[in-house]
Amino acid sequence: MVELLVARNKLSGTLPSSIGNLSNSLQELDISENQLIGTIPKEIGSLRNLTSLALAYNNLNGNIPSNLGEIKSLQRLYLGGNNFHGSIPNEICLLSNLGELYADKNKLSGSIPSCMENLRGLQVMKLSRNKLTFTPSSLWNLETLRYLNLSFNSLGGSLDPNIRPSRVMEIMDLSWNQISGSIPRVIGSFQSLTSLNLSRNSFSGPIPNTMGNLITLDFLDLSHNNLSGQIPKSLEALSHVQYMNFSCNKLAGEIPNEGPFMNLTSQSFMENEALCGNPILKVPPCASNNSKKSMIKINLRYILPVIALKLIFSIGVYIVTRNHGNNVQSQNLIDLYAATEHRMISYLELLRATDDFCEANLLGVGSYGSVYKGVLLDGTNVAIKVLNLQLEGAFRSFDVECKVLRTT
Repeated sequence: MVELLVARNKLSGTLPSSIGNLSNSLQELDISENQLIGTIPKEIGSLRNLTSLALAYNNLNGNIPSNLGEIKSLQRLYLGGNNFHGSIPNEICLLSNLGELYADKNKLSGSIPSCMENLRGLQVMKLSRNKLTFTPSSLWNLETLRYLNLSFNSLGGSLDPNIRPSRVMEIMDLSWNQISGSIPRVIGSFQSLTSLNLSRNSFSGPIPNTMGNLITLDFLDLSHNNLSGQIPKSLEALSHVQYMNFSCNKLAGEIPNEGPFMNLTSQSFMENEALCGNPILKVPPCASNNSKKSMIKINLRYILPVIALKLIFSIGVYIVTRNHGNNVQSQNLIDLYAATEHRMISYLELLRATDDFCEANLLGVGSYGSVYKGVLLDGTNVAIKVLNLQLEGAFRSFDVECKVLRTT
């Protein structure tokens, strides 16, 4: 007998220990979707030529027996939809020919064995809806893994930023866990990825712009995390995406409006900190470029005069010191300043005098700066020159003007 297929037959009771006496030629055993209870007998390890074992969707319980590691020829193992508890036995790592592992919808706990990296031919791993708490970084060394689903567990910690990128992985689902830290930038090198679900975790930091390299992606869910910063415009290149969700994060800035973003609704962006863009998405409009330029211009108008005045004062001290020679004593220099009749004028007073350097008070623009008229608090009319220190020769021009003033 090569196959024993008795799935969906309402079989009840327990698996007998005599199951190990089945033919040594048995390659496929399918008892899934019945009403079996109890544990898997250790004698099942005697079925050394079994390539497929399906016990899914029964009411089996207890631990996954370590004797399964004795079935070296096993390629497919289906244990999902039962009540297995305890940890995944390390002996599973001895199944060097295993290509598919389904143990979802159980009560498995603890860590995923780090030795899983020895399953060099593993293509499918579905361990969702358990109570697993840790994912070893060695798991990412599985070069043949196409489908990884670890959703609805209690996985914590962070993802190794240096995880090994996969060329073949198509579906990655780590949703509904407690994973924290940043999303590794290397995720953008998973070149065959079609579905990526990292929702319902505690990821923080920015969305890597390298995600724009996932050109085969058609599903992306990053919702319900603590992601911050802007949504990268590089994601506009994901032309195959049918679904994207960035809701319930701390994202800010302009929502990209090209590529897949043209077809998204407000549901994809709700409950973020400060996103802006098309009002159709129920976010406020972004400030226009003209407004941004105006703000820059206003800021420069306030900042540059401060810098200029500080430099003018420094140069003035330098000139006075130079003209009195190196042998001038400190007391003489103090006396010089004490004898000076000119009072100090603060930058705030200059701002008031020129009405914040208003263009209406602009007398003219020269090669190295602008000249404004103003009225000081005591009624004195003054002309104030603001040097453009970014221009070569501005210092030299100021030096020349000082010499002229000293000789008049």
